[in-house]
Amino acid sequence: MTTSKGLCVILVLALAMGGPLVPLAAIAQGMQPAMTASSGPRVPSEGAKVGAGFLNVVYVPGKAILCGTGTVASTALMLLTFGSAYRAAVALFNEGCGGRWALTPHDVSGAPSPEDGY
Repeated sequence: MTTSKGLCVILVLALAMGGPLVPLAAIAQGMQPAMTASSGPRVPSEGAKVGAGFLNVVYVPGKAILCGTGTVASTALMLLTFGSAYRAAVALFNEGCGGRWALTPHDVSGAPSPEDGY
C-alpha cells in the first residue's frame, strides 16, 4: 500500500515540476521560422543527414522483418480462406512492404521533401 502512495507522490511531483516548463516549450516552438511560399523548401541540416544514416541502421532491417512477416501472414491468410480474404491479405502485405524503405534527411528533420511535391 505504501508503494502505490509513493508512486502517486512521485507522479504528482513530476507533473507539478513539468507544468512551469510548458510555457517555455511553447515559446521556443513559436520562435522557429515558418516556411513561406517565397522561401522555398527547407534544406535539412547536417545533423538530419547523420541522424537519417544512424536511424536507417535499425529502420531498414526492421522494415525487412515486417515485410517478410506480412508476406508470410498474407500467404497464410489466403491459404486458410481459400482466397476469399484477398482484400485483407493485400492490406496486410501492403502494411509491411509499402511505403519508403529508407529514411531520408527530410523525414528526420520534418521538412517537406521534393518527392512530396513541395
